[in-house]
Amino acid sequence: MLLISQVTAGAFQTKPPARDSFGSARYAFLTEISSTGDRLLYSTYFGADAVSCAGGSSCIGLFGNTSATSLALDPSGSIWMAGLTNAHELPVTPGVLAATCLCNATSSVGFIARFSAGATKSLQWSTFLNPTQTRQFQPAVQIHALALDPAGNVIVAGGAPSTFPATPGVVQPTPPGGGIRGGFIAKLNNSGSALIWSTYFGNVAVSALAADPQGRILVTGYSDANLLPSVPGMPLTGSRYVARLSGDGRVIQDLFVGPEFSTGKKLILTPTGTFVAMGQLGSLWIETLSAGPSILAKTSAATGWLSGGVAPHELISLHGMGIGPPTPLDGQVVNAAFTTSLGGYQVLFDGIAAPLLHAGPTQIRTIVPQAVLRRDSTRIQIATPSGNIDGPTLAVRVAAPEIFRSSDAGLAAALRLSVALNQNGSLNSLQNPAKPGEVVTIFATGAGATSWSDGSIVPPDLFRGTSLPVAVLASVFLGPHSTGGLTSLEVLYAGDAPGLVAGVMQINFRLPDRLPPGSTLDFRLLVGDALGGQGAISISP
Repeated sequence: MLLISQVTAGAFQTKPPARDSFGSARYAFLTEISSTGDRLLYSTYFGADAVSCAGGSSCIGLFGNTSATSLALDPSGSIWMAGLTNAHELPVTPGVLAATCLCNATSSVGFIARFSAGATKSLQWSTFLNPTQTRQFQPAVQIHALALDPAGNVIVAGGAPSTFPATPGVVQPTPPGGGIRGGFIAKLNNSGSALIWSTYFGNVAVSALAADPQGRILVTGYSDANLLPSVPGMPLTGSRYVARLSGDGRVIQDLFVGPEFSTGKKLILTPTGTFVAMGQLGSLWIETLSAGPSILAKTSAATGWLSGGVAPHELISLHGMGIGPPTPLDGQVVNAAFTTSLGGYQVLFDGIAAPLLHAGPTQIRTIVPQAVLRRDSTRIQIATPSGNIDGPTLAVRVAAPEIFRSSDAGLAAALRLSVALNQNGSLNSLQNPAKPGEVVTIFATGAGATSWSDGSIVPPDLFRGTSLPVAVLASVFLGPHSTGGLTSLEVLYAGDAPGLVAGVMQINFRLPDRLPPGSTLDFRLLVGDALGGQGAISISP
């Protein structure tokens, strides 16, 4: 493996970052390595040492910080680079969009640079990408992605403050929801001298983009779905999206929205112009040329988070387009158990019909059949009146615990409070916290197989423990027996939730008598050797 430790002779910038006893500047770099990986063909720094500071002792140890986040190569061999900087002396060229950096020690801006092809790779042009004004501690202009359109114009996307220069007539000319920042997409001409158009897009940074041969722009990322540009008739089923915009930024031609982690990391275009978008945990959205139903993601019904596996009797949700009845239907209970069919639709695990809790055109909630217990994997299909929809093949786990979370749209959701009951039976919330030392009740799924048949309703007066050991691990230090920042709390009951469907687990545990100052107690659930996601309980001061 070749280790890059030096710049090459004749490179654009050979002087290394300045440093003293208080710190060091940080530069971006551009490096080309031979196709066999054994030679350094070209390597240059790109950065500057100084950062704007008012003066005095607060400026000691402050240096410029420049990082490259995106690269592209055009047909001529020119290299395009974009990133983030607070170095006001970054090398920029005359006649560009912004030759002055509206940045300071606490606020960074974007930069875009174009280097020529060939061995020397001279700087053809570079520009800052500024907000309209500079403020202390305002969000940075962060460029996360760069692409070139068929005309050679450069498109960048990322996150920006509310002072970013959006242009009239675009899909989202103002920050969505009146926030202090949002995602953005901007197009500059190929000389870097003018901003052709720019728009906000959602309330969180755009993470990846591509331009197709027709000049249309595809982006993916994360946002509150209600703060994305409106597309009539498009179901909003989560917080991750892929969108296709017209080349002038004025029209959204397609918008696909799915649950947490299902997409939003990267995307590429296929030779036919369709996209493949990547999420976390190996999730892929693959666009087809023909319209039709499709499954976008499988999530835990407790959290709405994507996962790559299932456990027996786990409550899960399937998300997609046209996967269920056009009119949503809630589950039906017959003979104390949920049925396996709603409106002619079924969910099959290796051909076994699963109990259905809800079925609609974009989401189906179901329960993993117990029969998958001793299998390594299980294949999901949705049977519809017009044929089967193929879904993913998922790993089967003994347990995959997840804690049900509050659906509150307010602050509770931001803090990820669990659905929990205080000792007096009231619902735990920021306005109704539990007291230290009290017993609280939470609910979870994914604890593994139960003794009940699929879809059964547990009798309201029956308490039956789980087959696997259960622990509640709190993220507080409570004495010498705490390890790794987690302390095991006293669990009084862990088993079937009386009156609810088999697969929902109830856990009663005691809060510590003493808690550090703060509004919540964070904890995790351990079932057997499977560690679940984080939960939170609101605690009184």
